[in-house]
Amino acid sequence: MALLTANLFAQSPSNIENKISVRWEVPTGKSLKKNPTSKLIIQNNDSQQLALKDWSLWFNFIRGIDAKSVDSRFKLSHRNGDLFQIEFAKSNLTLKPKDTIEINFTTLGGLINYTDGPIGLYISYDDKGTYADIKKYDAQKNTFTQEQQRTYLEQKFASNALLAKGKQQDILPLPEQITVDRTKSFKLTNTISISNDPEFNNETALFIQFLQEQTAVKGQKSPNREAQIKIVKETGFADEAYALNIDNKGIEIKASTATGVFYGLQSLKSLLPATDWNSKNKTLNFPYAQIKDQPRFPYRGFMLDVARNFHSKAEVLRILDAMAQYKLNKFHFHFIDDEGWRLEIPGLPELTEIGSVRSANYKDGNAIQPAYGSGASTKEKQYLSTQDYMDILKYAAARHIDVIPEIETPGHARAAIKSMEARYHKLKKAGDLKAAEEYVLHDPEDKSIYNSAQNWNDNVLNPALPSSYHFLSKVIDEIKKMHDQAGVPLKVIDLGGDETPAGAWEKSPKIEAFMKENNISSVHDVWPYYINRINELCHSKGLIMSGWEEMGMKNFGTGMDVNPALADHSINLNVWNNLIGGGQEDLAYRLANAGYKVVFTSAYNNYMDMTWDHNFAEPGHSWVGLVDINKTYSFAPENYYINLAKDNSGNDLPKDFAKNKVHLTEKGKANFLGVKAALWCEKINNDIRLEEMIFPRLLAVADRGWAPEQSWENGENFDSQTYQKGYAAFMQKLGNDELKKLDKLNKGYHYRIPAVGVKLENGKLVANTDYPGFKIYYTEDNTEPTLKSKEYKGAIPLNNKSTYKFRTITQNGGLGIVSTY
Repeated sequence: MALLTANLFAQSPSNIENKISVRWEVPTGKSLKKNPTSKLIIQNNDSQQLALKDWSLWFNFIRGIDAKSVDSRFKLSHRNGDLFQIEFAKSNLTLKPKDTIEINFTTLGGLINYTDGPIGLYISYDDKGTYADIKKYDAQKNTFTQEQQRTYLEQKFASNALLAKGKQQDILPLPEQITVDRTKSFKLTNTISISNDPEFNNETALFIQFLQEQTAVKGQKSPNREAQIKIVKETGFADEAYALNIDNKGIEIKASTATGVFYGLQSLKSLLPATDWNSKNKTLNFPYAQIKDQPRFPYRGFMLDVARNFHSKAEVLRILDAMAQYKLNKFHFHFIDDEGWRLEIPGLPELTEIGSVRSANYKDGNAIQPAYGSGASTKEKQYLSTQDYMDILKYAAARHIDVIPEIETPGHARAAIKSMEARYHKLKKAGDLKAAEEYVLHDPEDKSIYNSAQNWNDNVLNPALPSSYHFLSKVIDEIKKMHDQAGVPLKVIDLGGDETPAGAWEKSPKIEAFMKENNISSVHDVWPYYINRINELCHSKGLIMSGWEEMGMKNFGTGMDVNPALADHSINLNVWNNLIGGGQEDLAYRLANAGYKVVFTSAYNNYMDMTWDHNFAEPGHSWVGLVDINKTYSFAPENYYINLAKDNSGNDLPKDFAKNKVHLTEKGKANFLGVKAALWCEKINNDIRLEEMIFPRLLAVADRGWAPEQSWENGENFDSQTYQKGYAAFMQKLGNDELKKLDKLNKGYHYRIPAVGVKLENGKLVANTDYPGFKIYYTEDNTEPTLKSKEYKGAIPLNNKSTYKFRTITQNGGLGIVSTY
C-alpha cells in the first residue's frame, strides 16, 4: 500500500483534484457502534509523482473525529460544524504514480451506513483562496460477511412474509366508515359529466385535470343534476368531512366545505385501481361504495428542510401534490438553519447573498462555509425568491394545505448571524454605523463556549440585543406581506426554539448587563424571557407562534422540564424528542396535559431521514434507531407506549415501563392537535434521494393522522395479531396500488424500491419483498440484476458454487438494493 517517499523534485499543485481519487472504507464484519476506525484512501491516478506539501484535503463528516488518532504524517483539524481539514504534516512527502496512501482516524460515536461517510471533498492549495472539488470519490457500501449477509436476508424474509396475511384496504388513508361491494361497479366511459355547487369549482377543476393527465376519460362540467358525478353542498358536515356514495345511479359527494369535497375526490381517486390510471384507458370502473369520513386529527403534517441542502420550488410543488393526494394538510417549511438561509427577504438582501451561498472561500465573509456535501464551489440561486414562495403558497392553498414557515431562533441561526455580520461590516465601512447596527444578531464580546448538536460554536443569536427582535420583526413582516400578496393570509409562524446548546450566553457582556437590568439571577431564566418576548411579538402581528418542544420547557437547574408558566400563552409545540429509553417518551403528553397545543412529531416513528434498517447500503441517520415503514405505521399517537418493547439500543424495556410514564388526560387530548412527519436534509443533496426518503413512509404517516383510532391502539395490552392484520391490509394497498400510482403522478416519484429477503428452504432459495406488488430479478453469476435478467417466479435450487444476486426493479427502471446470497 502507501509508499511515502522524500520529495525528489518540485511538483506544481495544479489540477490535483483531477489526478487523484479518494475512497472511504470501514472494517467489514465488525461492530461499528462505538468509535470505529475510518479510512480515507487517496490514489494517484496520474503518470507523474505528486507532492503533498502544497495542498490539503477538506471534507464534511457528520460524525465527530478524534484528531489525535491520525498518525504523525498528517494533521487533522475540525474547523466548525461538519467541516474538517487534513494537512500533510511532513513537507517532503510525495505520492508515486498509481500508488495510494491511507489516512486512518477514529470516528467518535458509531457508524450506521455509507451516508455517514465523508462528503463534499475538495482540495485547497496553501490556503491562498484556490480551491477545487475532487472529481472521483466513492464510499464503501457493504460491511457484512457472507454469514452476516445471509442471516440478515433470512430475517428480512421472515418479516416480509407477514405482509401476505390480510385483506387489502380499499382507500388510503383509511376512512372513518366504509362499505365497498366490488362485485358491482359504476362505469365511466369516454366523456363524463360532472355537476357541482359553484364554490367547489376549484376542486372540480383539479379532478378534471387529474382525469386529463392520468386517463383517456374527459370530464366536463354540467349543470344537470343528472350528471354522472354530482358534487353537492350540504350543511351539517365538519370542516374536512364528506360523504361519498357510488351505486347504479352514479357518484355523489356531499360536504359542507370545499375542503371536504377535495378529500372526497381524493378518496374517489384512491378507490380507482392503479391499472385505470392509464393515459390510454377510456373506461373507469368504480366499485359500489358508501363512505362517511372525516379525519382523526385536524393537524396532519409534513416538515421539509431545504436549509441544510436546498431543494427547488419545482420539487416542493411535487411534494405538495403527494401530500394532497393522501390528505396531509400542514406543510411545515423549514428554510432557515445554520447551514443556509433559503428565502429572499426584501430589505435584507444579505440573507440570501451571503446566507444561501456556501463556498470554500468563506473566510472573506462573503459566504458561509461548506456543509453537508456542498463542496468548494458555489451553486447558483440556492434560495426561493419572493415570487417562488408566493407561488408555493397559492399552489398549497388550492390543495387545502396550510404553509407554516419556520424562522429558526435563537439556535440554528448561524446563516442569519453571519449574513447580518457581513451587513454590519459593509455599512460600517460605508460610514453608516446606525444602519450597520440595526440588525446585528450577536455580541462580538461574547466569550461563551458551547458546542451545538451539529458541532457549531457560533450559531446562537443574542436575546439581550434589541436588534435581534428588530430583525425578527422585519423578517416576520416581510413573510406576512408575501402571504397577503398571494392571497393566503399567514396564521401561524414557527420560530424554532430547538437545540440551543448549553453554555450559550454564559460569557456575554450584553447578557450579563441584560440580566442585571431585568433582575434575572440565572442564565436559565433568559430562555423563558426570550420565548415570551417573541411570542408577544407574534401576537402583536395577529399570529400564533409555533415552535419545537423546548419553547414549552425550562432548565430548572437539573435539565429541561415542562414550564407551566407559558402553558396558557397560546404556543403550539412540535414535540419530537421521544427516544425510547431516553426519559422523554412522555414529553408530548406532559406538555399537552399542561396546556400547550401539541403536534406529535415523533422522531422514533416519523423522522423520514432515518435509515430503513441496518444494511450498510441503506441511506439515512440512525440516532433515533431504525425507522422502517412498520415502525411508522405502528405509531399510536394517543397511547404511545402500547407497543413499545425495546429501547433505542435494542434492549428489552421493563414490563412496568408504561406505568411509570405520564399518559394523556382528557385535558391533554383537547390540546392534542395531531401528528407530523419530518425530513431533515443533512444527507440529502438531490431530489431523487429526497423522494426516496419520504416515500413510502409518508403514506403511513398520512394513514395514522387520518384513520380512526384502531382497536390495537386501545387499552394496556397490545393485540399484535389485530395490528398485523391491519398493517398487512395497509401494505397491500400501498404496494399493489398506491405506489403504482406514484409511478404515474407527475411523471413518477422516486420512492424507496423494496429490498429482497432471501431464505434457504430444503435446498432451494425463496425470495420476497419489503412490500408486495413488485417483481424480483436475479442472477447466478455475481453480476448485477437488470430487467433483462431472470425474473424470480419460485424457489431456485441452490448451487453452492454460484453467487446469487436479487433485486427489485420497476418498469420505470427504479432499482432496489441488491441482496447477495
